[in-house]
Amino acid sequence: MFKRFVLLSLITMTTVMTVNAQVFKGKALSEISTTNPSETIKVQAMKDINLGDGIEIKKGDTITGKMTDIVSPQKFHKNSSFTFIPTEYTSKDGKTHKITSEIKATYRQKMKADFEHSEIGVGGVDSNSMFVFSPSYISNTKKILNGQGKEVWNDYQNRSTPWGKGEEINIKTNELIYFNFPDVQ
Repeated sequence: MFKRFVLLSLITMTTVMTVNAQVFKGKALSEISTTNPSETIKVQAMKDINLGDGIEIKKGDTITGKMTDIVSPQKFHKNSSFTFIPTEYTSKDGKTHKITSEIKATYRQKMKADFEHSEIGVGGVDSNSMFVFSPSYISNTKKILNGQGKEVWNDYQNRSTPWGKGEEINIKTNELIYFNFPDVQ
């Protein structure tokens, strides 16, 4: 019975998870922020991508578009998000091409390891008898000694509780950015 359940679960997951998307890798040519959103943003393509309708973006082309559907960070560590709608692209030879069809690309979050708040356990046989250390203990102690105790408390509340708030998107100029564009048949 358990084997059938596992098999059925795997079949269901693979059926549900077949989302058709192209991953676009680009370089931000302007600052992209959900805290202070800009109406238009520019990115440079780091690889070729086919958007359909005869629109083929080549590596090095500049894409200009609108930043829409901006969602602020939510409880339960749900990060901010937005949608990118390209309106035109400029090829490497300097020719600008309008994009008339509305193609929506969603911002693709990078998974970032949080080494600052990770914990290291030393000694002991179980979690109750183990000495636990985190690099954040040192930086938090320094902040408290410098009179920034309230910031430490706010950070602690947001990180250590399951209902803490997610993070804003702040991408500086020349940083990499990823989008999920719809797949083209």
